[in-house]
Amino acid sequence: MNLRQLTDALWYRGNLRYKLWDQQISIYEAIYALPKEIDEAVVLCARQFGKSHLGVLIAIEQCLRHQDKCFLILGPTLKQTREIVTPRLRHIIADAPEGLIRPSKSEGKWYIGTSELVMGGFDLNTGSQRGKTLQGVFVEEIVDANPDQYLESLRSDVGPALTHSDGGKLIFLTTLPKIPDHPFITETMSRAQMNNAFYSFTIDDNKALSPAQYEACIRRAGGRHTDDFKREYLNEIIRDKSIVVIPDFRIDQHVADVQLPDTCNWEIYIDWGGVRDFTVALVVGYDYMQAIDIVADELWWPANTPTEVIVADIRKKWGGKWLQPNRSEHVYYADVPGQLAVDLGRSFKMTVALPQKQDWEASINGLANRFTIDKVRILPHCKLTITTCQSGTFNKQHTDFERTSTLGHCDAIAALMYAIRGLNRSNPYPAQIVSKDRYWHNPVKSELNVIPKRFGDGPKKFGG
Repeated sequence: MNLRQLTDALWYRGNLRYKLWDQQISIYEAIYALPKEIDEAVVLCARQFGKSHLGVLIAIEQCLRHQDKCFLILGPTLKQTREIVTPRLRHIIADAPEGLIRPSKSEGKWYIGTSELVMGGFDLNTGSQRGKTLQGVFVEEIVDANPDQYLESLRSDVGPALTHSDGGKLIFLTTLPKIPDHPFITETMSRAQMNNAFYSFTIDDNKALSPAQYEACIRRAGGRHTDDFKREYLNEIIRDKSIVVIPDFRIDQHVADVQLPDTCNWEIYIDWGGVRDFTVALVVGYDYMQAIDIVADELWWPANTPTEVIVADIRKKWGGKWLQPNRSEHVYYADVPGQLAVDLGRSFKMTVALPQKQDWEASINGLANRFTIDKVRILPHCKLTITTCQSGTFNKQHTDFERTSTLGHCDAIAALMYAIRGLNRSNPYPAQIVSKDRYWHNPVKSELNVIPKRFGDGPKKFGG
């Protein structure tokens, strides 16, 4: 048997292992060793590990090993998927027997043996695979996939299309997304880890790199300490500071069960979502003695929640609490249309003032800077606020917040932005003297010759 005959035989058997690099073999074997009952696996691969080549190769093999089946390669967008897959597919099939693999007239579809290999993207609103029965899916790079589109595609299109497959699997070959609360991390990776179907291959596992190439990767990423290197080459979950709204937010630093001040100018800030977005209300105050802004409580409602429900919930939870010194009513600042402000005042007896909204960019910068200089604390039970500060992002143009089903229109950040800009940070202790022990009481007139001591200590007379 000559080389041509041997190559043809391997192609007809669907065995293309000879086209892999050494470091790809272990991934290849792990995928084929998955038990039949495991239908989902995650393989994290460092950049330039050859994961795209590997994914296309296994997809071709699967088409050759099955009769009259459909396999899908899925990426962030259809355009990106085609750009990634097509050149690699053409390279792999260069020595395939004539007529075994044929491009379809439809762009992004190939006939391989008697089966089909199609390409798709998470950006397809209705899902191009609806109506198809898939035997297997290979997910190629989700780093730029919109979280909502990702979930919609997997839950409504790809998942149902795999229902009647014979042991079909959903294989993720990717680097990590840029936000830590992406559903790929919180849902998909978690399931794979619990099912022992999770694999991670870092740059240190890439034996094809020479020392010079290894160091070049570090240099081009800006150094081993950078977020890009840690995420792209070490598979570490990192927040991309170039896209998140609050780059320097840290849960271990800014979320704490702090002692609330005895006296504080508490204010309630509301971003009213209306028919499209969340409505979020935050209780925020300034601890004058500690010089920090405190988010003490939150309430939020989904879009289309009636006004009377929102008002009732606020009064039920916060009625009589969070009042400013010497006040019997709350101070409300709400981003609402003019007519709603009138209705709130007349029909619901809730007087609201509009927050400062001029110069959106400056407001965002001011909010982010309060976290940078470590002047914000959020109580741990304020879950939506914490999650939004952690993972809220800008749109691609950086002209607005990104909308997602989990965070809404970053409505918690919007409410906090209004609070940080308009918060009353004046001294609520006008008759007290500041000290390291939070405050001292001024002596009363009958004790003008008394030196104030800490509470619990007796007064001391001059000369005594």
